Amino acid sequence: MEIRIELARLAYAENILRCTNEPPEMVEDLLSLDGELEKARRWFVFAEAKRRFDPNVVRGLLVYLFSHYASSEFDPHKREQLVREITEGRVRMRDLTIERLAGTRLSWEHVFRLVGRQFNPTREKEKIKELYNQLYASASLIPRTEVSYGH
Repeated sequence: MEIRIELARLAYAENILRCTNEPPEMVEDLLSLDGELEKARRWFVFAEAKRRFDPNVVRGLLVYLFSHYASSEFDPHKREQLVREITEGRVRMRDLTIERLAGTRLSWEHVFRLVGRQFNPTREKEKIKELYNQLYASASLIPRTEVSYGH
């Protein structure tokens, strides 16, 4: 079951990337069925950041994140093909998937091209961290109510 929940979290993350937003409250229980609420919250904060901040910038951060960390193996052929498509304007963020980005290790220059403008990645990451703290700092102090389906 844990693997299925992790896949559900990745599917939710891909939905954030591809611009189809399910509100976090609609999927919170599903994405934390394995007890890993913290992992689910990381994606929820990206979804909320997309609503509050420039959605394309948040998606750009996700493009960078997935291209560098979704796979531990670098794939130079895959990178070359994707960079060519980005440079020629044949691919947009809505066309990208985690699978397509994994192992490509895109540069910020390529992410900026996808977003359509430059932005300060460090500042944007800090805004998302601050949002996470706003949303969940007090939640970690409140014990989560256990739900029992036993009789």
